[in-house]
Amino acid sequence: MNWRFILRWVITFTVCLVIYDLTGSFWMSLGILILLAVGESLAIDWWEKRKRKQT
Repeated sequence: MNWRFILRWVITFTVCLVIYDLTGSFWMSLGILILLAVGESLAIDWWEKRKRKQT
């Protein structure tokens, strides 16, 4: 079982739930969930490229 993946999504989902509770807007929390997922993907890709260049 991939615990890193599960932990990342639990943290992302928790952040979105907090935003939903604060704003009361489902669409805003969904948008932030999408932005976090895209940002995380870009950061992981950048990190992998950087690691490959160093070796």
